[in-house]
Amino acid sequence: MRRELEPGQAALVAEVDEVLDALGPDPDVHEAFAALGEARLLAVHYPAAYGGRDLSFAHHAAVSERIGLRGLPDVAHLITVQGVGCPILVFGTDAQRGRWLPEIASGRLLASLLLSERDAGSDLTRITTRARPDGDGWLISGRKTWSLLTPWSRVALCSVRTRRESSRYDGISLFLVDLADPGVDIAPTPRAAGEPYYTVTLNDVRVTRDALVGEEHKGWALLPTVIGFERGGFDYLTRAQSWLAAAGAELAALPAGEQEAQAADLVRCEFLVESARALAYHAAGTADGLETDEIDTAYAKLSSGLAAQALTRWATEELLSRPAAGEDGRHRAVLRAAAAEAPELTVSGGAQELQLDLIAGELMIGRSIR
Repeated sequence: MRRELEPGQAALVAEVDEVLDALGPDPDVHEAFAALGEARLLAVHYPAAYGGRDLSFAHHAAVSERIGLRGLPDVAHLITVQGVGCPILVFGTDAQRGRWLPEIASGRLLASLLLSERDAGSDLTRITTRARPDGDGWLISGRKTWSLLTPWSRVALCSVRTRRESSRYDGISLFLVDLADPGVDIAPTPRAAGEPYYTVTLNDVRVTRDALVGEEHKGWALLPTVIGFERGGFDYLTRAQSWLAAAGAELAALPAGEQEAQAADLVRCEFLVESARALAYHAAGTADGLETDEIDTAYAKLSSGLAAQALTRWATEELLSRPAAGEDGRHRAVLRAAAAEAPELTVSGGAQELQLDLIAGELMIGRSIR
């Protein structure tokens, strides 16, 4: 895998830089997303009719990486464009595509995923949030957890039970929920670092038939694809890349002898991050339209998370344990935040054990067991 981008990808990255540079230092996040959307850069893999450029998922990956490296909250971009927008594009009706996708691509609408529940963990068949029929629609009640940047969002893709199941895979449906509905309550759950998670309580939130994404009761068949859209590994990758840059700058401020002693470890971390990047771009580059191979994606997500965690362990033990080397504390602050966030990468956005299970299932011994 070559480190350099293809010419088309590099051109898009240059466009992202041009748009963001024009906004000046530390632009408002919403202003930045709107400017990128106006330039049709947020969803380049969407059809042009919906605000995209009819480009490939690999082109979108290059934009996603650059957005994260420029310091924008790539989770908001990832969840909105991939986690919510792509399911609408693939499984939604023409009316839903026309209603939601141009707004998503414009950068003026952010969206959330409401899939997880506190007692369900990563097993989305254990959800208890229910929708009961109400005239030409449904009333949704339940509680969703571990949602990110939810107060920024106007709409969420929500998984619910729509009938008493004959099996745990039956009776799940997906709805688009208006987060401004008076029956929606959004409460923060603090994290060790970064924006809090949010718990979203739904109290008889009414949705109509035009909010149903895919077939009623058949949502389980859609969920692996929905989750796959969201898990390309680039959110973890850009964390690892940003943390690596901070670690390199912190190391460069040390005396020459101490730099030399740690040089091999820095190179090891650089190798891990570059390997993760290669896997992420391989998954994006071999996508079938919008859908990446779930095993390729598992490798990318797992390697990006492990690289970020290995880098953070080294930086904590060998750099943060030393007196500050320079007057500028920015890089040290980045590494402290990384040390607080890195343990979460084991379980957030798809637990590492789930990625390992997917990978193991493709190995010879895994296939024989299954």
